[in-house]
Amino acid sequence: MIKKFSQYNENFQDTPEEYIKTALMKIKNKIEGFFEKEPERDPDEVISMTQAIEQGKKKSKKDKNMSLSDMGLSIESSELSKYSALYDNVTFKFSDPEFWYNLYITIPLNYVEMEKESDFSDTDIEFCSIKFKKYNYENNIIGQIGPRKIKIEDIDETFLVDLKIELDEDFPTEEEEFEIET
Repeated sequence: MIKKFSQYNENFQDTPEEYIKTALMKIKNKIEGFFEKEPERDPDEVISMTQAIEQGKKKSKKDKNMSLSDMGLSIESSELSKYSALYDNVTFKFSDPEFWYNLYITIPLNYVEMEKESDFSDTDIEFCSIKFKKYNYENNIIGQIGPRKIKIEDIDETFLVDLKIELDEDFPTEEEEFEIET
């Protein structure tokens, strides 16, 4: 029997797991981009005060909001993990002089609702779950925020700065509790 082309139905869509992996890779690249370094200049190079002021003006125009680097955070590692088919995630490890932090971003399989759409893609995944943990350097957990269900499009540097501020305010350390501003 010969099938007509209209009767032949082959599914060219990827699996939901592949779409989740692609969405997580995009989030990973986006967050890593927050920590891209500016080009280093030669330490022996002498710049004039006018040049330094111009560089400062350019930076202040470009960066109106506080950045993660301004808060003293540096990214130590990021890893895309596939622990199970239901809970693929990306994990980031950040540090500052006093603490280290883990940020987990998970897209559970049940967040992907393909519903037989022929043009479904990773950009159609709207939500993810985040968990943010704070540790001291003796590996003792100090505090945790989440898990929280959030929109993927809301993940930007301002969101992460606000998340860190919330974590630090909710779980202050002894030194942070007794600071006196003068």
